[in-house]
Amino acid sequence: MPEIRPFPGIRYNPEAVKDFSLVVAPPYDVIDKAQHAELLAADPLNVVRLILGSDPSGPGNYEEEAQTMRRWIQEGTLIRDPVPCYYLIEDSFSLPGEDRPYQRWGIIGKVRLEPFESGRIYPHERTHQGPKEDRLRLMKAFGGNLSQVFTLFDGDASVVRSTLDPVFKSDPIMDITDREGIGRRLWIIADEEIISAISNLLRDRNLYIADGHHRYETALNYAREMAASDPDPDPEKGYNFIMMALVGMKDPGLAILPTHRHLHSFESFDFGRVLEGLSPYFTIDALDPDEEGNIRSGTAPSKLPGRGFVLYDPASDRFVRALLGKDVDLGARMPQMSPPVRQLEVTLAEEFVMKGCLGMTSEQISHQEHLEYFKDLAQAIGRARTGGQLLIVMPATGMDDLVAVTGKKERMPQKSTFFYPKLLSGLVFYDHGSVR
Repeated sequence: MPEIRPFPGIRYNPEAVKDFSLVVAPPYDVIDKAQHAELLAADPLNVVRLILGSDPSGPGNYEEEAQTMRRWIQEGTLIRDPVPCYYLIEDSFSLPGEDRPYQRWGIIGKVRLEPFESGRIYPHERTHQGPKEDRLRLMKAFGGNLSQVFTLFDGDASVVRSTLDPVFKSDPIMDITDREGIGRRLWIIADEEIISAISNLLRDRNLYIADGHHRYETALNYAREMAASDPDPDPEKGYNFIMMALVGMKDPGLAILPTHRHLHSFESFDFGRVLEGLSPYFTIDALDPDEEGNIRSGTAPSKLPGRGFVLYDPASDRFVRALLGKDVDLGARMPQMSPPVRQLEVTLAEEFVMKGCLGMTSEQISHQEHLEYFKDLAQAIGRARTGGQLLIVMPATGMDDLVAVTGKKERMPQKSTFFYPKLLSGLVFYDHGSVR
């Protein structure tokens, strides 16, 4: 079963850093070169310097940045908590097209690494080798984790939440609004009774990785390498654990948004032929005016009346809805996949539109040839209108689908889920035991 523990984190010193909003950053994989430069310009102490390097135009020199981190510790910019702690986070936000407020909370701790094939920590998305090689270089240089893997725990989250009432009533050590207007708060949990209660309540939970698959797989590889070269490979060594943020799967503040597929640069593209190719399997209909108006304003459909997606043809400025027919035999079409994977909207888009109608290969999709991903629907529509050929407007993948797929030890196509908002980097760092 997953083993969850507190740890003595390394974090920014509130006496040295007066504005935490200037030193935190999004996860490394969503930061482009322009934002990298902006974060460094905002504050030279920004965590982006550690997680991506001090040169936005090139690969990070992680050995050099690890020395920077050690200097920050010596100078008091970073401090280490004297006892093992849990760290409580809370994010306050609204979703695109909605007015009601959301709040999502989570516990940051360290979790013992388990192989996916034999443990109760489940992945849900495919990974690629390049990002894992980069994160392995970073992990070797720093001897620890600079950002947490976003993970969901199953079962009742309310009993964990009630245990945290005294913490929520106390003053947070960080209370900021980030660049996207999201409220971010952070507390330290050092009370031994609360720590013990949290550890006990989370002990028997299944864990599902929401975001951070590459970092988790990298940590597994790193732990194997460390144990193989360690004359005393004690299972209690720090490299056998990884820092995670644990969020309740049934938390009403948990939000999954879709990622839309923009397709471009095909030599002989014809929207009519795409619809013709889909028609034996899908019912093609126009959208009702309200639904189309919402999409045009940048609000993706939260749910469709069946399995399917919306297609946008920028040449004719036309939206249509494609819903899978009830009598379509997906097993005959995709015998290599389990039923939960076959019926995912992202699978249907890849199989029937991208491969079936446009002739794309799995390798082309993996390397994003003719393909761009957009989380912002308004940006996706704008991009399609200025040089695109087809936009697949996706509904969000549901939590039930995630559990069904992971329960079969299978994975979804890349960019199947977008858990919003992303966790911040720079809240706390986990040292495997080598940072001094």
